[in-house]
Amino acid sequence: MDRTESAASSPMTALGLIGRLLMARGRNRADLCYEFMGTRNCPTTDSTYLNLGYWRDTNDYRQAAEAMVDLLGHAAAIGEGDTVVDAGCGFGDQDVRLAQTRNAVRIHGVNITESQIAHARLHNAHPRVTYHVASATALPFEDGSIDKVVSLEAAFHFDTRETFLREAFRVLRPGGRLAVIDLVPLERNGRPQTGGLRGALERWASQTPGANVYGITRYGEILRATGYVDGQLRSIAPDVLPPYVAFMHKLLADPDQASRFHPMIRKAMQHPNNPFASSDYILVTAAKPASA
Repeated sequence: MDRTESAASSPMTALGLIGRLLMARGRNRADLCYEFMGTRNCPTTDSTYLNLGYWRDTNDYRQAAEAMVDLLGHAAAIGEGDTVVDAGCGFGDQDVRLAQTRNAVRIHGVNITESQIAHARLHNAHPRVTYHVASATALPFEDGSIDKVVSLEAAFHFDTRETFLREAFRVLRPGGRLAVIDLVPLERNGRPQTGGLRGALERWASQTPGANVYGITRYGEILRATGYVDGQLRSIAPDVLPPYVAFMHKLLADPDQASRFHPMIRKAMQHPNNPFASSDYILVTAAKPASA
């Protein structure tokens, strides 16, 4: 069985997804979006990474995806003996990578999508990784019990991101560190570029709460108001968004590769207008005060 052929690839039709999202009106159901995607829509068939990749030194998707995880681990300063929470862990590839490269004593992968956790437990088991079906906005850990909290390309889904940042602050020990890689709207003259009607439809399709539609300036304000110190926010978009779009266009130009992607995803990625034209891609780090 191909690595990307698993129980997590059980089909949900586009109409079925839309119907369930409409029935779930008023609640964030990003899990339905990822159940719909399954594993067949991952960019490669030799892993189940979904992140957009950090392409500074490579043209290979898996290498770019791993470079993104490495960037996150370095930003969080994960080290030997750390207990880490990964909020929105996907299919678990990134947690195994962190366990192997950063030597944390325990990594807790948290995800609300049950099919992704089932896949992670089956295909990405590791003695120092534990997977949890749980919400990033209600982390199942005691106050001050975690050394590092990370999130890779998931916090824009959380209902809300601000609630997650408060939860991360709660579970971090004094002096603990937060590192988040996130998609936010671009800012122009301090105002987020929301992308008009198309942007609104894309946010609904990806179940991105309206409360999360703000740019890097407001993000920093929320960090400070929550109590974090030493906050740093920087765009890494040039090394992520254009090369990822170019990679996907090339991939989908191959009929054999394109055939495994759902038509909705193919259409979105092959659209002549850049799907990330109004987006920024940022690396966020901050710490809980040592005296907290």
